[in-house]
Amino acid sequence: MTYLFAKSLFSLFQTLPRNIAIKTGEGLGSLFWNLGYRKKVILKNLDIAFPEKDTNWKNTVGKKSLQNIGRTLAEFPKLPQYYSEGQIKDITFFEKGREIFSEKKPRILVSAHIGNWELAGASFSYYIDNLITLAYRIKNKKINDLIVSIREGAGMKIIFHDQPLKAFIKALSEGKTISFLADQNALRHRGTFVDFFNFPASTITIPAKLALKYNAEVVFGYSYYNEDTKIYHLVAEKIDFERTGNNEEDIKNLTQLYTKKIEDAVKKHPQQYFWVHKRWKTRPEGVPENVYE
Repeated sequence: MTYLFAKSLFSLFQTLPRNIAIKTGEGLGSLFWNLGYRKKVILKNLDIAFPEKDTNWKNTVGKKSLQNIGRTLAEFPKLPQYYSEGQIKDITFFEKGREIFSEKKPRILVSAHIGNWELAGASFSYYIDNLITLAYRIKNKKINDLIVSIREGAGMKIIFHDQPLKAFIKALSEGKTISFLADQNALRHRGTFVDFFNFPASTITIPAKLALKYNAEVVFGYSYYNEDTKIYHLVAEKIDFERTGNNEEDIKNLTQLYTKKIEDAVKKHPQQYFWVHKRWKTRPEGVPENVYE
């Protein structure tokens, strides 16, 4: 039932002109906000991240963040069309950092759920040679296969999180760039606690571990949407890092650095961030507080 609904919804968006698809997606986001979808989580996250802002500001940002998700959902099934017809170069603009990828070398691209992260993945793949994107499998195999087919149809090369480590090592040894979304809550055994908006957040460390072990360059990149032009801007910048010689400390420090880059980008575009996620769900050991109760 879920698969049929997803396939029907995607099929509908595929047939719509882009401007109508975007408006429809934004309308769905507004509807979800009015229905109270994840509103408590969204507002709690905004309370943590922006305690100085008033309720009206948080409600406005919360609603716009759902509109952004709706816009992302509406454009997702259109990605293969954007790719095959070359439209992707007309609706995306590499604002900063494209030259970083001119040299073939092992590289970790850290990104986040800002703007349209799916279109960003396809766009970075379009503009950058040898890019591989990390993806998580969805339990529903039919939905997973549908999503993978759309991503691959948009030129994206996928590596799954449950593949053997040698797949990641091989990619880096061949001078490829591996892209990670590094802004979601990590289970305690998969992450380390670093500051995200001055509040400890469990954050995945595998980008840092791979970069340090295989001497890969680390880059932060994301997209944001220009409401006036309907174009997505791509931004990328190198993350400079000095080793201390203590591996555990280096992993934590590098994780903190890319988390701070994510935070800075979210501060610039709070209305385009994925606030529905329980980013601070995992708490440090000995801290019983559940921030979402």
